[in-house]
Amino acid sequence: MDHAKEFLNLKQYLFSIAYRITGSYQDSEDILQESYLKWIKVDSKDIITIKSYLGSIVARLSLDLLKKASRRKESYIGPYLPEPVPTGKDEFNDDQIEFAFLVILEALNPIERAVFILREAFSYEYEEIAKVVDSNSVNCRKIYSRAKEAIQARKKKFELDPKVKNKIFTEFIFACYKKDPTKLSRLLREDITVLSDGGGKVHAARIPIIGMERVVHFLLRTIGIANRETEFYYCSVNGRDAIVGYKKDQPSLVQILSYEQDRIANVYSILNPEKLRAFEKKSALLREGMLKRFNLYALLKLKFLSYFS
Repeated sequence: MDHAKEFLNLKQYLFSIAYRITGSYQDSEDILQESYLKWIKVDSKDIITIKSYLGSIVARLSLDLLKKASRRKESYIGPYLPEPVPTGKDEFNDDQIEFAFLVILEALNPIERAVFILREAFSYEYEEIAKVVDSNSVNCRKIYSRAKEAIQARKKKFELDPKVKNKIFTEFIFACYKKDPTKLSRLLREDITVLSDGGGKVHAARIPIIGMERVVHFLLRTIGIANRETEFYYCSVNGRDAIVGYKKDQPSLVQILSYEQDRIANVYSILNPEKLRAFEKKSALLREGMLKRFNLYALLKLKFLSYFS
């Protein structure tokens, strides 16, 4: 058996397990490397299903890392957000990779998150999950039920037709571009929240900014500052339209919106450079068409098309 070929064939599947459980692009890449080193030492003759076997290795490593990360989060400076990833049209085309969903998953403890992801997203049997989390199938069933109930209660709030989300996103970009507080206010919920994750590495708001008036003032002020030194691009991030900023060709910002009842409910701004590594290969992302530069023509075209999508 060609171990390398088998692993490469399953690489995206394995990455999606690691990323959903950890919420970290860099950690997921590291987990895949460690999984491969374990895999090439295995005598595969006794393995019934390679996909399930490798998935279990990745899941165990992801859970171990998530437990360690939970302790690090306690001393994290400012709001903690997952790491965003650029996505193509055919990648992660379900709502379980959407950024707002990953934020909700942060409310679960590591065991709950691993059990929920393996069962909900990858349809693992409870017996398989039990081996990963070092428990039994009966207990895993209870954990899954409890986690699903908690997730569904929060998930319903941001479920919205993707076409509506795209239209609101376009209007948001246009209002920010024109620095129009009135139009911007019409797109926001009264209780909108901005979370900025700088991790103490760069300047960022260390507490959530809550309320329409404060958020409008904050957005227009920060846009004015950023425009002087930042190039902005459109990018599909975690399966949804988002904003990516670059300073001297290095990623400096990813901004993602979440929605409730036809309004923007949250603005997630990831500024911690350690969480932007997935966007470092700017030229490759441009070449693949995943980054598109902001300009007035593009804005007008996007605004026009959003009404007929």
